[in-house]
Amino acid sequence: MILDIFKMGVYFKECEFDLQPIKDYCLHYSQNNPSRQNSNIGGYQSDNFYLKDIEVFKPLHDKFSNEINLYANDICLKDQVLDNAWININEYKDSNMSHTHPISPISGVFYVSVPEDGGDIVFERSDQIVIDYAWYNKNNNHYNPYNATNWALPAKDNYLYLFPSFLNHRVSYNNNKENKRISISF
Repeated sequence: MILDIFKMGVYFKECEFDLQPIKDYCLHYSQNNPSRQNSNIGGYQSDNFYLKDIEVFKPLHDKFSNEINLYANDICLKDQVLDNAWININEYKDSNMSHTHPISPISGVFYVSVPEDGGDIVFERSDQIVIDYAWYNKNNNHYNPYNATNWALPAKDNYLYLFPSFLNHRVSYNNNKENKRISISF
């Protein structure tokens, strides 16, 4: 019998927002404000802002705040406050390198517009070097939560993911030549 002694929970919620005004705002914002360089490899990343301060984002702020606290309570954390967010826009071959979000207990991403083959969010184990070295099996083609070193989750319109901020994550390349992947991270 195997006993699971440590678990890592990623929270998922499919939302039902009207995405067009959110998408329009993100694109307009990116055309009028410079990009910063954090985890993005190519693409656009805005400075931090407060969702509750921008009219089109107020419904997102309320929904995300509620979902964050449902998740926090499930994993026995105190109630959380959603304090900052930023816009990510990735065009063809743009991605985000592996990173964490220090100082905050919970991080999240909401997908506004994801084209076909737009790239997934990939979570990485902090002990992946040990797994690769000690458990490597070139004939293994059956990965599971015990032996996988990373786990990809689909990026789709109106998907919300919440996860521990210390969990390494990256975003795969947008391989769609014609459409942008737009997300809001917080």
